[in-house]
Amino acid sequence: MDVFDSHTHANTMQNSVLELMNVAGVTELAVCSFVPLAKNPETLRDHFEELCTFQKERIEKYGMEVHVFVGIHPLCIPENWKKAIEFVEEFLAEDMATGIGEVGLHFLNEGEEEVLLHQLKLAKEYSVPVIVHTPPVNRIDAVERTLKIAEKAKVNFDNLVIDHTSIDTIGIVKENNAIAGVSIKPGLVTPETIVENLDDFEDCLLNSDCANVTDTDPLAVPKTVRYMMREGIEKKTIKKMCFNNAKKVYKV
Repeated sequence: MDVFDSHTHANTMQNSVLELMNVAGVTELAVCSFVPLAKNPETLRDHFEELCTFQKERIEKYGMEVHVFVGIHPLCIPENWKKAIEFVEEFLAEDMATGIGEVGLHFLNEGEEEVLLHQLKLAKEYSVPVIVHTPPVNRIDAVERTLKIAEKAKVNFDNLVIDHTSIDTIGIVKENNAIAGVSIKPGLVTPETIVENLDDFEDCLLNSDCANVTDTDPLAVPKTVRYMMREGIEKKTIKKMCFNNAKKVYKV
């Protein structure tokens, strides 16, 4: 069964890992920008360029279609962040990026909120999907604040993916008609959690959030597919969750 990993940092993965992902069934994936502690807007622009050219070509050699998302992560906000916003728009205007991401709140401060607002306004202007980060703590507060900022930006909630959604926040996301991105990783969501709460997770986008500097598994989505099949979940439901939902939301 084809798998669409809806949020990765696969640009950090070794070639041997990329090959394993494809062998395990991953045929499409989203790669989100992330440069920890970026100080200069130009650093982000170079990173966007790398993702859209070199890394996209490298990953696609292993049989996976790549959809690049560019944006200012809350851990990567440079001092002159408005210049970085111009770079995000540049890649959208030239159709080099599928959408905006990974953006969002981490420390839940006013500066992050302002940067997020500007990026959500871009998502509305260009009618593109946006992948929004939520932090490992204060999750409910972060999601509620994100939704308020999204309302202020007047972004289309059909394009708004609230990622790293957990069992304690998925209700809020669904009640507000946003899209739940579900990262399958330790301390957040497991395959067992998904099967036990299938009605809640059926319309979500499954992802690994894989990166070589975090405790993540690049095969998390294929393993979840295998687990759901063993548990007797209908194939059409599995295909919807592991592939079709992402295709629909990302418009690819």
